[in-house]
Amino acid sequence: MSVPIDQILPVFFAAMQSGYAAGAKEGIVTELPGSKIITYSQNEFRVVDCYLVTPYSDYSFGTTTIWFEDIPVWMMQYRGRYLKKVIPFLKQALLRAYSSYQFVGGRGPKVYMADDGSKFDYVNRVDVADWRNFRGHEEILFPGKKYNPISWHDYVGLLLL
Repeated sequence: MSVPIDQILPVFFAAMQSGYAAGAKEGIVTELPGSKIITYSQNEFRVVDCYLVTPYSDYSFGTTTIWFEDIPVWMMQYRGRYLKKVIPFLKQALLRAYSSYQFVGGRGPKVYMADDGSKFDYVNRVDVADWRNFRGHEEILFPGKKYNPISWHDYVGLLLL
């Protein structure tokens, strides 16, 4: 078996453009209470985005994994806190990067300010940017308050080949 490595990133973008940020219907994993799961398939690839939430806080943790013929080949983990009021804005930022095929740590663009007069700014600080091995930190802030994030996620990922 030979994994077509050059197809992994296009599959990631296709999955993300139809996933969480696009409002995809979420399922649950019975064995993981509090879980949300979104799946995507394309030829021999399968993408699973699974995250955990709790009614007791705004914190979450998740993984996005890409399989090729039932073998995991790429993964990303993310964790942090997003207030409910900023989630629509977060989804806009994520879709901006995904729809323009920009890999910025697998999250949104480096900076995003909505055209619709939204009251938030999105900032993505990537420490390591290569899609084969990456990590960083994203934040949503009130405009002009660059040292006071109201929501954030740390993320990390790598190619498993």
